[in-house]
Parts: sequence; C-alpha cells; structure tokens
Amino acid sequence: MNAKLFLGISALALAGAVSAQTVPAEQWVGAPIPAASHFSRAEVAADLSASRSTFASAPAEYRVGPADAKTGAASRAEVAADERLWIRSGMSQVANRDNFDPNSAEYRQQMAAYQRMRNGPEFMAEVQRAQSTRSMSLARFGHGSSAAE
Repeated sequence: MNAKLFLGISALALAGAVSAQTVPAEQWVGAPIPAASHFSRAEVAADLSASRSTFASAPAEYRVGPADAKTGAASRAEVAADERLWIRSGMSQVANRDNFDPNSAEYRQQMAAYQRMRNGPEFMAEVQRAQSTRSMSLARFGHGSSAAE
C-alpha cells in the first residue's frame, strides 16, 4: 500500500511540475527599475531647483495652511518675551492640564489675556528687557560666538 501511495504522490508532483508555466517577471510587474539613475548630480540639482521655483510661485489656493514662516523671523529676545507673556497670562497652566478644554471659558479668558499682552506694549517691554539682560550677560562673561545667536 505504501508503494501505491508513493507512486500516486510522485505522479501528482511530476504532473504539477510539468504543467506549471513560468511567466517572466516583466509580464507581471513591468520592467525592473534601474538601481542607479542615469541622471548626473548636476541634472538632479537643476531639476530640484526648477521644481522649488514652481512650488514657490504656486497660487495661494494650491497651498494648504498658512504661509511658511521665514527662517529667523523672530529674534531670540522676541521668543523669550513671548514665552514670558505666555507664562504671565496663565496659558502655560491652562494648556498643560489633563482635562484641557479649548472651548472652556477659562481658556478663552486666558487666551484673550495672552493676546492682549502679546499685541500690546507689554510685549515690547519684555523684548527690551530680554535684550538688556542678554547684553549685560555678554558684557559680564565675554562676547558669545555669532553662531550661537
């Protein structure tokens, strides 16, 4: 009985192997993608700069979200002043809670206080304070490198 079983399995395996047709990979997935580009580095750089210029000149309706901020748009003193006003207005305590709710009356009140200070004379006073603190520390400890600024 083992011989008959062995012959039957062998016949099925042989029939399956003979009837299987190999199909080239290109027929299933297309031509292989070359591993190395045929473009030179200069051609790739030129293509990148050309695509960046078309993106920069794209109409506003093709953009999503606000316009990109310029690099270095805020000085170190302005960032420090903004942080101080954020803390003074109480936003640092309201926004970092586990039960934070941006629709609550408390949040709206604190945000209004922050925006009032940020757009008012308090902001410029904080900027001047930060600049004077920085200039005093530079005078006391020596001049900092321009790369750190």
